[in-house]
This record gives sequence, C-alpha cells and structure tokens, in this order.
Amino acid sequence: MRLFLLAIGGTGSRVLKSLLMLSAAGVRPVDEDGHPIANLEIVPMIIDPHRSNEDLKRTEALLTHYRTIRNKLYGNQTDVDGFFANRIVTLREIMSDSTIQLSDTFIFNLNTVEREKFRDFIGYDTMNEANQALTSLLFADYQLENKMNIGFVGSPNIGSVALNEIKDSDEFKALANVFQAGDRIFFISSIFGGTGAAGFPIMVKNIRQAKNLDINNRDVLRRAPIAGVTVLPYFNIEHNEDHRIDKADFIVKTQSALYYYKETLTSQNDSELNAIFYVGDQEVSKPYAYDPGEHGQRNKAHLIELVSALAPLKFAGIADNRLTDPDGNPLRTLAYEFALEKDERNVDFLTFGASTRRLIYEPMVKFHLLFLYLQTGFKGMIGQGFTEDAPKIKSDFTASQFYRTLTDQFLRAYADWLTEMHDNNRSVQLFTMGERDMSRAIHGVNTRKGTLGFGHKTLDNNALKSEMNRLSRNSQYTAHTVEFKLLDLFNRAATTLVHDRYENIN
Repeated sequence: MRLFLLAIGGTGSRVLKSLLMLSAAGVRPVDEDGHPIANLEIVPMIIDPHRSNEDLKRTEALLTHYRTIRNKLYGNQTDVDGFFANRIVTLREIMSDSTIQLSDTFIFNLNTVEREKFRDFIGYDTMNEANQALTSLLFADYQLENKMNIGFVGSPNIGSVALNEIKDSDEFKALANVFQAGDRIFFISSIFGGTGAAGFPIMVKNIRQAKNLDINNRDVLRRAPIAGVTVLPYFNIEHNEDHRIDKADFIVKTQSALYYYKETLTSQNDSELNAIFYVGDQEVSKPYAYDPGEHGQRNKAHLIELVSALAPLKFAGIADNRLTDPDGNPLRTLAYEFALEKDERNVDFLTFGASTRRLIYEPMVKFHLLFLYLQTGFKGMIGQGFTEDAPKIKSDFTASQFYRTLTDQFLRAYADWLTEMHDNNRSVQLFTMGERDMSRAIHGVNTRKGTLGFGHKTLDNNALKSEMNRLSRNSQYTAHTVEFKLLDLFNRAATTLVHDRYENIN
C-alpha cells in the first residue's frame, strides 16, 4: 500500500514533522488486529505557496534527512522493524513515466499559483467593468493585493480559487499515473486559516471528479479511499492592528467550514470522504508572533500536531470493507475524534489512553534512549565490545555523513521539537527535559524495584553496553552495514531493558 500524504499549509507541515518523529522512533501503522501494515510506502507532498515559510523549510529538511538515514539503514525494504521503520519516498522516486518531468522533492510545485498578487492571478485588470465590480464584492481590496507567495493569509476564498489550478499540474498527473488499487490518500490541514481550509475540499473534489480529466488511471484515482485530519483552532496569536489574520475570526471560520464540509464532503447521502478525523483543543497555545507570512512563520510545536500525526497511521490500518463497498464507492463517512484519558495541562505518557500508549510508548522511549546514548556514551565505547565485532565500528564512523545527519541534524531537530512542545500550553512532558540519567528520563515512569524489593534497577550506558555486547556475540552482522548494526543492536538491547527496568504502563 502507498499512503499519499497531502500536507496543506503551515499546519500540514507541522503535523508532518510530528509524523516524522514518530516514524523515526519506529511507530508503524497497524491493522485492526494489531499487525503492522505490510509493504507500506508513505509519499508526503507539501502543498503551500508560501515557500519561505520556516515551518515548511524545517519539515522539508527533516524529510530529506529522514530519507538519507533510512536509505542507508534499509535501502528499498518496506517491512522492517526498528528506528526509521516507515519507508518515506518522493513522488518522483516512484514514477515510471519519463514523459512527466518532476523534481525529486517533497514540495508540490505551485508555480502557477505563486504570482505576485491575487489580482494578477485572476486577471482582474483585463476584466470588464461589470466583472470587476462583482469581483470587488467577493474579495476585499487587501485580498486582491495579497502576494500569493506568502500564502492566502487566512482567506479560504482566495485559496479555493487559486488551488483549483492544481488539477492541471504535472504533480497531479503524476499522482494519477502511479496511484493503484489498494493505495490511499490522506489530507492534513487546518480548518480555520486560508491555505488548508481551502485546499482540502478543492483537492478532494478534483480527485473524485478525475473521470472528467484527461489523465491516466483516472477511474482508479476517483475511487481512492480518502481521509483527512481537520485541525480545529488550537493556537493563539499576538494582538496586532493589522486584522488580516484575527484570532477572533477562527471560531466563525471553523463553524462555516464545518457546515460546508458536512454538505459537500461527509453528507449522509453523498459521502466524498471515507473517513475524517477532528482534532482541536480549547486550551490554546501560548501566543505566537503575529505573522501573515512576510517574516517566515516559525511556530512552536504543539500537542495537537502530535495527536494529528496519529490520524494517518490510524487510517492506514482501517479495513477496506469499512471504507468502501464492493464496487469501490465510499461508504458513509467514518468520523473520529481524539480524547486524552486525563484532561490535564501537563501531558505525559500516562495522560494518553491505553491504545495510544500501546502504539507510541515503547518506540518513543527507545528512541529517546538512543538520543541520550549517542550524546553521552557511544563514542567512549568505540574500540570495545560490540564495536570490535564484524563489521567493526571505528572512530572515523562519527565523522561519516550518516552519523552527522543522524546526530547533528535529525536528533537536534528532535530535541527542539520536544522543547517546543514542553514550553507550549498543554505542556508535553513525555521526557524530563535536560535529564541525562536514563533511569529518570521518562516523565512519570519509574524504574522497577530491584531483587527482593531493595532499591530500583538502574538503566544507563553500561547496562546498554552489556546487553549490546551479549547480543552482538550471538548475532551475525557481517552481511550488514555498520549503520544498521549499531541501530539494530541498540533497538534490540533497548527493547529488553525497557521491559526489564521500567514499570509497565500499558
């Protein structure tokens, strides 16, 4: 199965970033019996005309680092367990049609949208007087003067016009060409802004009406199982006299969009969506700097984005017969919401419900231990124990592109992600920030009592080294790379020690 992820606008990029962190930890989507989805490839596409958006740029860089790390570990394999398990590819990477020229990027090309101003895009100056008057009734002056390369500035009426052009793009044709029966499409967007609120329904409409387009594979595409996570208002912005984006409008926009979605996407008599996920929070974030787009938009990571990242994983595991009838037509839309087990402002693993903990707790803990281990223990172990077993891990490994990409790029971004979520309202405290003692690293979770109840078991670099040495002596890694050996050994050792040393919270 290929899961095509269309991440629209700034919220789309931020949710995709959280999905990358989960995937790096080894969180895989599972079916309704709890088994990992086989042969899964995730194909992310970021749809945002605001190319200078800092959230977009951060996510684009992370996607590139993730792919570099994973390719070095597993090549083209799909069904693997461990860190960076989910295979993530570009649309170009899976294309076989050489007649369509695409860049090998995760960004959807919106050159036709990225005009200087909206008025130029719609040809306002070439309209006759009557059409200009009508257009002026539909769009405010500031909207007509909006520079399209900074997005749609909270104006879905602009986005709905501009993003309708996507159906004529090379990327849309390429998507149709590679889409096969059994593949699925998932949208990530907010409902209270401009780009996401407009892009989601427009893109769904264009896919469902693909039979009317001159593209290959259009019948398979229009029957695609489609779902989306609709992110309701969850963040706050600082007061500003410029009211192009006003937090007071968020709820009104959301109410209007929900009504429109109900009539056009999730109607009981004519469902266009197979499933929809609603995520939001009345406990809004700390105020973000007011930025309509000119200064880059760099928002702190938020719990809602982490929760939203679980939605495409859930969708991938829903059985076909719950989504479509035998002819491939959508059944009545499945609707999902998310709730914490405890309504608390400080969120840790114990705040989540049992099903969420089962999915993310162990992989995320092991990944955090890897983060601590590479910071504090690994370099000092080179030349000893498991590093001396074939293939040998030598001191120059720490200067390799793989190691620097993993530590200097991806894990540094991981630390920033944790810090940003920790510092936001509904503070996310999965791990104790700044704590290097592995025994105290998981917030709210203690190590088990020792033998006969005396003291607590320790978990540290020495315990990991001992277990990795044991596993290495009993394993054959001669056919593998040193990169795979290191991360696979650590994953297996951490699995044993997490079960043995930490209290069970599942």
